[in-house]
Amino acid sequence: MTKSEPSKVTGNLKSAHGAVKETLGAAVGAKQMECEGKATRTEGNTEVEAAKAKGYAEGAGDSLAGGLKKNVAKVTGNDQKEAEGKARQTKGDAKKAANK
Repeated sequence: MTKSEPSKVTGNLKSAHGAVKETLGAAVGAKQMECEGKATRTEGNTEVEAAKAKGYAEGAGDSLAGGLKKNVAKVTGNDQKEAEGKARQTKGDAKKAANK
């Protein structure tokens, strides 16, 4: 069985589920439920951070590749490729910003 890619959505859902279970366990004095909730919340938070790191790395790659393409095209005088490079660089920068 393969593990799926980390996801901000599923990570946040796990985190919220764990927080509810942890709070409920603490409220009713069920230590095992509280500990299970804390573990689930931590697992969810870890998945969110992994998804953010993956997204940031992908953005950095796009930004670098786009900048390279843009600069090479500028030197060679290819306006179309320069625009494509600039667009990819901008997309990469946006993805990095969204995953800080």
